[in-house]
Amino acid sequence: MSVGRVLGQDVVEQGQQWSFVSRQHLEMLVLALVGGWAYFANLHLSLLEGSEGLYAGIAGEMGRRREFFDLTYHDTPYFNKPPLFFWLLNLSTSIWGDHEIALRLPGSLAAVGTIVLTYVLGVRLVSPTAGFWAALVVATSHVFLWYGRRVLFDSTLTFLVTLALFAWIQVQLLGRSSRWYLLAFVSMALGSMLKEMHGFFLPLLVMALYAAIQRDTRMLKDGYFWAGLALAVAMMAGYAQMLGPGYQHHFRLGSAIQSVWNTGWGRSSGAATDGHPLYWYLGMMWADFFPWCAVLPSALLLLWTQRPFRSHPTELLLLVWVLGLFTAFSLATLKREPYLTTVVPGIGLMIGYYYHRVFSSAEEPGSMAPLLRVLLAVLAVTFAAGMFFGAAPLRRRWLVSSAVVSPMFIVTIVSLAGLLLYAVVRARVRVALTMVGVLAVAYVVLVVNYVFPAIDQAASPRKAVEENKALALGTQPILFMYIPGWPKNEDALYYLKRDNVVPDLPSQDAVLEAARKHGAIRVVTEEQHAAALQANAGLAVGTLQEFRQPGRKHLFLLSVQEQTSAPVQ
Repeated sequence: MSVGRVLGQDVVEQGQQWSFVSRQHLEMLVLALVGGWAYFANLHLSLLEGSEGLYAGIAGEMGRRREFFDLTYHDTPYFNKPPLFFWLLNLSTSIWGDHEIALRLPGSLAAVGTIVLTYVLGVRLVSPTAGFWAALVVATSHVFLWYGRRVLFDSTLTFLVTLALFAWIQVQLLGRSSRWYLLAFVSMALGSMLKEMHGFFLPLLVMALYAAIQRDTRMLKDGYFWAGLALAVAMMAGYAQMLGPGYQHHFRLGSAIQSVWNTGWGRSSGAATDGHPLYWYLGMMWADFFPWCAVLPSALLLLWTQRPFRSHPTELLLLVWVLGLFTAFSLATLKREPYLTTVVPGIGLMIGYYYHRVFSSAEEPGSMAPLLRVLLAVLAVTFAAGMFFGAAPLRRRWLVSSAVVSPMFIVTIVSLAGLLLYAVVRARVRVALTMVGVLAVAYVVLVVNYVFPAIDQAASPRKAVEENKALALGTQPILFMYIPGWPKNEDALYYLKRDNVVPDLPSQDAVLEAARKHGAIRVVTEEQHAAALQANAGLAVGTLQEFRQPGRKHLFLLSVQEQTSAPVQ
């Protein structure tokens, strides 16, 4: 072989290596931009959907009372969740201030952490291609995007569950030091301290199913496994001992099972009777994993064909991760849409594996599977139709009456959907799958830049409360808040209580007493309490203004004074 040929081959190999490195750096940059935009842009918008205001209110009361082990909400003991999550909220607001960005920051950081863990797992288990697409799926899936950046438990729980499986995989599939078991069990313990025993048993379910199918008993013979388990038990026991008696049920196995399979409890004790059937999550798949739902069945079928499973450990792990958790959630009688966020990293890795197999094939496939073709065509039509008819559900659910997206964005989305449909018709599998990723990024822009601001503009509880607070700081008559018991609009209550501008009246007798003392007062309240005040024979009540809110959580500004004469019959 000549020297020239050898040098030429070296140059080609170096060029390929630099090309690979540059591509990987570009993919990491794309993930950083998409993840940063999805989970840190527009965090300042008003709290919404009630649970954000509920958890923000609990953390606020905890900080004001300086009592970190006995939670209250609206001055009533709150035993529904352990306090760890509220400690995180309090820490964030203590550093950054009591506002929406600080409240949402823990969830956003956990979401980005989950994206990073998914990327690293995809790279180590399969390939950099799989890692990139898996992380992109996590960052852009609807259920993760909608709930991952909110003041909710689910984003942080998903991170801890993923971290536990990440550490376990280092030992079980990648052959690394058994010390990783310690991190796995610490994450599981923190998950239970965050949200009952679910955070412990969800990753344990995946571990146990995988080991049982593989007939692998290595971890049971490893000293670090048992040391990690003992450490987790010690952490949970010590945490439970620090809490009051009202929180002990969170760490009892029987209570944990009852909280999942018993729907008879009332709202204040933790569960609600949702009545969702066994197949409810299956029906939610198209919406919750949009737009990747079009690729998911093909990815699942590809993994299912890798049999016998015991000779394909990575494929088996992905199936167990997704199907195990999905089945457990489906069997539970208590079902909530945010619960599916813990399944998203597994689904991301499953779809990343599928992209790796398609993109690493030597030739462009000559035909596209009929199921994939149909679903991708439906996805393209859905994107295009959504640009013209998507305002209707926003109007019904969120009271958004004005145009949401700009004409240029509509043209962009419709054009991208057209390219996807063209690739489907021409059976260009790689082009079509790439277009799904492009549309997923566009979906992030749609939700973060258009949908969330439109909801905030149409029915922001913060704006409604700020308008009322401006009245409280202005002229007479004096303004009071009257929202006794558990509020319907927890977001509005959070804003009403945040600055202590509007004094609280706890009962109708207190309202009557205030009216006697001041002659005439104004009261901000909710719909059911406004009706009760208007029915009180001792009060003359008039409606000054109504602030419409989604879910019939409207606020009312009332004029109230004592009834000086009997009403005419």
